[in-house]
Amino acid sequence: MRLPAGIVEESVTNPQKDGLFQYLTTFRGLLEILTGSGHGFILNDHGKLYGAYLKKNDAIFRGKSALYHLTMESPESSDTPETFNLRKYSETEFSRAIQISREQGLSISDQQTVPDTSESGKETCSIPELPHRLDRKTLKKIKNLAGVIAVSAFFEGFPINCIGDADFEHVAASAEDLMRAGAKIAQDMKIGSLDQLILETDENKFIIAPVGDLFVCIFTTADAHLGLIRVVLKSIQSDLSGN
Repeated sequence: MRLPAGIVEESVTNPQKDGLFQYLTTFRGLLEILTGSGHGFILNDHGKLYGAYLKKNDAIFRGKSALYHLTMESPESSDTPETFNLRKYSETEFSRAIQISREQGLSISDQQTVPDTSESGKETCSIPELPHRLDRKTLKKIKNLAGVIAVSAFFEGFPINCIGDADFEHVAASAEDLMRAGAKIAQDMKIGSLDQLILETDENKFIIAPVGDLFVCIFTTADAHLGLIRVVLKSIQSDLSGN
């Protein structure tokens, strides 16, 4: 993947002190981000974000998932960005970069805005949020059902909120791929939309379901009664769809 090189206009190592986020509202081009564990970039046009990419250790994130990881690293994290290179694009270069982003699956479908730094020094940005009603209270309601070991809400292959004892960091990407594959099979067989997908083994059961813009996965014991769990999931899905 070769994006236009542009012109390196500035390099920043302290974004807060150097006013990086305010500067992005007047900048068109690539914000190249180099960290101790990887590298990535955000495609920006005067404060609007159009594409993102991150290679972190052995993992690759694209689009909204890359944006989430790039903007949500805590200051204490060893992965805190170390260098920001601002590569200024002409209008032609920017159009070419958008085209490449679309071809490579890096586009952010709904244009996001750059972080807004308040007087308290905290940052907020327009990243994916849990839909209304699919908050931690709702996840706890699922977790408290008989036989449920853990429950997680995930988006674009990474967990957003988790409750219980399970390694959802490793499960989320595979679970979303499995759900999408199931949805395609249902579509090919013309049997309607996929509401839930269930995996059963001798030791456990695993339920995946789309809820709003997210997916929910539920990890249970082998003897868990799935009837009530499925009813609760169906109720949440119906609430979020407005049905």
